[in-house]
Amino acid sequence: MIKKTTNTLVESAHRYLKLFEASQDGILILDFDSGLIEDANPFIVHLTGFSREEFVGKELWEIGMIKDKAAALAAFKVLKTHGSIRYNNLPLLSKGGQEIPVEFTARAYDLDHHNIIQCLIRQSDNQNSQPKFEALGVDDYDDMANAFSTLVETRDSFTAGHQIRVSRLAVAIAKELKLNPHVIEGIRFAAKIHDIGKIAVPSEILTKPGALSSFESAMLRHHAQAGFDVVKHMKFPWPIAQIILQHHERLNGTGYPNQIKDGEIIFEARLLAVADTVEAMTGHRPYRASPGLDVALALIKQGSGILFDETVVDACLKVFEDGFLFDKAPGSDAQSHEGDHL
Repeated sequence: MIKKTTNTLVESAHRYLKLFEASQDGILILDFDSGLIEDANPFIVHLTGFSREEFVGKELWEIGMIKDKAAALAAFKVLKTHGSIRYNNLPLLSKGGQEIPVEFTARAYDLDHHNIIQCLIRQSDNQNSQPKFEALGVDDYDDMANAFSTLVETRDSFTAGHQIRVSRLAVAIAKELKLNPHVIEGIRFAAKIHDIGKIAVPSEILTKPGALSSFESAMLRHHAQAGFDVVKHMKFPWPIAQIILQHHERLNGTGYPNQIKDGEIIFEARLLAVADTVEAMTGHRPYRASPGLDVALALIKQGSGILFDETVVDACLKVFEDGFLFDKAPGSDAQSHEGDHL
């Protein structure tokens, strides 16, 4: 048992290290209590010119990346209180003194029983166009989501309706959890396009009336990574690419595509995972009837704290207790394998 547990921990650490090293965003790991930097990935080292050794053991203001010490300390205090902070256009300074406008998101996590803060830093490629994109309103994002859904629907007529219904449930769960309205809007948008990666999956696999081979199953599972690749360079005011990438990950590391677990999975993706699972199981398939809502809710309840985030599961059960119903949506009677490889 000890050997098995040790192997699991080693595998988990290896997966996280692979993501950490290969990420196309800057990542800093901070100690939750002290705020001192514990690690810096290659991307942020390349972006700023500071070496990893110069990062470790320091606070951001100490190495000169943030000019205003008071503001940095105040932000750290807010982070410890609320669990996350976000800046859409934060001016960081490189080692050479060059100002670098970035999107800066920091979240508190429990990683292997160690409280950390993970900072994601993404460079704003076009400083002039960025404010314009962030000024988009709800209707603009709806138009964008509808365009994505139409694109996917050309390969799988079920997906557009599925994404809409998942979005409705995800928003209901988010409201039950009393999340910030800005966060809820991001969840709504991400849910409406979470299967965009299915454009990379052959339509014969998406609508095959029977069990998939292991090769076909692997191709279907690729849709999460493919979706990430589609949107990763788009500048959203929410972590849309990561939500799409992680929506099939599970707390115990049995999900895909990267088998990450626990605090490695962002909260929005944990929420979407529950909504996606429940909705998928309420739809009919050509090779099986719908298991039904009761079975779907029993499944997430059984997986609570193991596969799915416990607080999200509790909120999902509550919204159905309060009478939530999926509204009829276009494409709801079409055939698809979505949801059969959870």
